[in-house]
Amino acid sequence: MANNFEKILTIEQQIEKLKEKQKRLEEHMQMNIGRELLKVWNVDSEEEALKWVQELAVHVNGENKTLQDEVMNDEG
Repeated sequence: MANNFEKILTIEQQIEKLKEKQKRLEEHMQMNIGRELLKVWNVDSEEEALKWVQELAVHVNGENKTLQDEVMNDEG
């Protein structure tokens, strides 16, 4: 019985490590994308970059969504 419990704990730990790794990879990807956008768009400020993202989101999504709406949905 203890052996099964240890196996379950090990599997749960592996799952947590994989979730953490996935989160790190997503954060790394987002940073790389952001860095590339700032470079390609020749944008110097976060405010200006966010403005461009919001304006372009209308074209990409086909509807008028603001960055704030997206952030609120992600946190919800």
